[in-house]
Amino acid sequence: MSSHPSRPTVELSTGQLAELVGGVCEGPRDRVLSGVAALDEAGPSELSFCSGGRWAKRLPGTRAGAVLVSDLPVPDGVVAVRHPNPRYAYALAAAVLVPLEWPEPSVHERAWVAQDATVQGATVDAFAVVESGATVAAGAWIQAHAYVGRGARVGGRSRLMPGCVVMEGCTVGERVWIQPGAVVGADGFGHVVGPDGPLRVPQLGTVVLEDDVEIGANACVDRAALHETRVGRGSRLDNLVQVAHGVRIGAECLLAAFAGVAGGARLGDRVVMAGRTAVTDGVEVGAGAVFAGLASASRRVPPGRKIGGSPARGYRKWLREVAALRQLPQLLKEVARLEQRVVRLEEDES
Repeated sequence: MSSHPSRPTVELSTGQLAELVGGVCEGPRDRVLSGVAALDEAGPSELSFCSGGRWAKRLPGTRAGAVLVSDLPVPDGVVAVRHPNPRYAYALAAAVLVPLEWPEPSVHERAWVAQDATVQGATVDAFAVVESGATVAAGAWIQAHAYVGRGARVGGRSRLMPGCVVMEGCTVGERVWIQPGAVVGADGFGHVVGPDGPLRVPQLGTVVLEDDVEIGANACVDRAALHETRVGRGSRLDNLVQVAHGVRIGAECLLAAFAGVAGGARLGDRVVMAGRTAVTDGVEVGAGAVFAGLASASRRVPPGRKIGGSPARGYRKWLREVAALRQLPQLLKEVARLEQRVVRLEEDES
């Protein structure tokens, strides 16, 4: 896919690109790049990248002006910018070549900002709402139809995208991105069954998103029943992730789509949860633990442990079990054959 159609591009020479990402330029250093694109769509003035795998087969036919690669060969006429982690280098380069234009501070005439809210040096787009007592710091960007509740705080250079919600009393740190439709601070799922049916347990706590957090589209981070739900510095939640009340997520964690963390659970720093994984109520997950797809932890996960399956077990053990299951049909046929042989032998003996 070519450069984002709604953003301007910046020109960068291949030599400047190599210096920017800390790579080595093989080929002309004065070739000018002015955008990014996929390998099979890139033109002579665009940058692409290839980390290997299934994309490597597209590399020989690329027409890109330059490609970020580690040790793969590139076609004649294409500049190779070599870096041990091409995907990381691409992230650095794309942010410069196709920068996001941050708007100048202003409050749109069709926005609604309470008289006692504090909005200084921020941008509030049309139809956004900033409720009473809320604080929006300088450089923040509240986009159309976003909502900032009573007494909430939004830090500098944070971006609340269209249709997202930060409920009352919640704290959003600096440089936080909340994608469209995400909800921060909805009531946790606190209910107790009494003689007259379910009774709501008041959710009186808050949510704290530390600096550099990102919350994906339609993800939910619920407020605590008491005290706080906290997402640590630099952590990233994918679309449709659910973080329940009273959860503590450490720094630089990565939670992929449909991951769920139940009430009161604790995640250490740099935990990785793949898609459709889960942590049950009150479980502690140690720093650096990794959840393979569909893994569900119902007891403590030690630091650095890699797990898979449901209920979760060691990753290698889970892989062996999956491999064994694939052999099960053939094994059942073999068992049936052996049983028939035993029957025949017993009949011959009798």
